[in-house]
Amino acid sequence: MNAVTKTYVPKAADIKRDWRVIDATGMTLGRLASEAAAILRGKDKPSFTPYLDTGDFVIVVNAAKLHVSADKVHTKMYYRHSLYPGSLREEPLGKMLAKSPRRVVEYAVWGMLPKGRLGRQLIKKLKVYAEGKHPHGAQANEMALPTKPGKPSKKPRPLHAVKPAAPAVQPPKAVAKAPPAPKAAPAPKPAPVEAQHAAPPPAPAAPVDTTPLTPPAPKTRSRKAQEETKKDQK
Repeated sequence: MNAVTKTYVPKAADIKRDWRVIDATGMTLGRLASEAAAILRGKDKPSFTPYLDTGDFVIVVNAAKLHVSADKVHTKMYYRHSLYPGSLREEPLGKMLAKSPRRVVEYAVWGMLPKGRLGRQLIKKLKVYAEGKHPHGAQANEMALPTKPGKPSKKPRPLHAVKPAAPAVQPPKAVAKAPPAPKAAPAPKPAPVEAQHAAPPPAPAAPVDTTPLTPPAPKTRSRKAQEETKKDQK
């Protein structure tokens, strides 16, 4: 079989699990649960396999500071039953959040995990604490920023380790502007179509000669012709 068409399946020795910390302060319950479930399953890794546990451990701190709308505090109910007749118990979200915020987060994350042996293994990697401290400092050195696969997180999360401040950016120096280039003379407008098809102008008249005319000199006649003319006149 060609190596390009082979499907990569990670082995148990190739799976590396880190510890991710999520600060739940001001986060919506559903958004927190969806991001935690994606990290538990390993959907943010290129080695994600649906039927294997390739995800990381998740530590949720400040679970008591979740953001829940005022309507859901009273309308959302949690039910439990001991299988005895008449033993159905219900508890609103507001009362559950004040008494045990850990159970609120665990129920929300469990609803987004696969049900069965794999889901029971994944939920064990979730650690929820109502306050901002947790006993897993040796495993989780930094506060992780959970991101949904393919989409950046909309709300910034505070970091546990303070990053060094970025160096101050100096303003750019003012550069002398070059004088504007002289504007070119506008091109002559083309003649209208009517002027292009008009008849050519007449040629200029020739100059008139104003010199006075001299009468032609009389022709000289011979003596014989003069005598004949006299005879005729007589």
